[in-house]
Amino acid sequence: MAEPEPSGADIGYISVTFERVLDQALNSRRISDALERSAGTLNREQLRTRALRERAAIAAVAAVEYHAYTESKALAAEQTGERDSNGNGNTGGSGLLPVLAVFVPSLSAVAAAVFLVSGLALRAFGGRPYIGAGLLTAGFVAAAVAVGGAVADLACLLVAAARNRSAVDDGVPAGEDAEVKRAREAWQLALRERGMMPFLLARLDEADTRDHV
Repeated sequence: MAEPEPSGADIGYISVTFERVLDQALNSRRISDALERSAGTLNREQLRTRALRERAAIAAVAAVEYHAYTESKALAAEQTGERDSNGNGNTGGSGLLPVLAVFVPSLSAVAAAVFLVSGLALRAFGGRPYIGAGLLTAGFVAAAVAVGGAVADLACLLVAAARNRSAVDDGVPAGEDAEVKRAREAWQLALRERGMMPFLLARLDEADTRDHV
């Protein structure tokens, strides 16, 4: 059976991973030493350009590991979908918290506005002072709750954004399954050690040989 064509997202991820692995290889001690020995016959950017031009051939060396990675990802996604469908009846409690996190600050802000306006109106028109004072106190409390809830929501968003940004910078999808992680690391290791490093070293050797002919 023919292998499914990679999606646009898969192609983009392969490209990003390839360039990251290429940069890791170029920054490695082995390549740095080889560049020094070559005495300028090829520089780092020239090597990078050649590797990008031959990315298909280099990536093909780790095709088996990439296939294992995609299969592991598909299996993890299938298992996650099964867990979600089987757990639909038990998600009420966990689903309530995000709803409360959204509505509590909003409702508190509305309540604060109503209490404060009512309290100020009673004071301005000479109504019962103790009722006006009580409404003002309730308004200040509701305003404090609204501000506290908004600050807590902002803190949660910043923490989540920092975690996701760190995962993206490392090329690691957020919440990645352990088996998927192992398969991804095996693919990237094969790409670097069996594909990228031999290619870069071979280009440096070729340039050095031509320079001494």
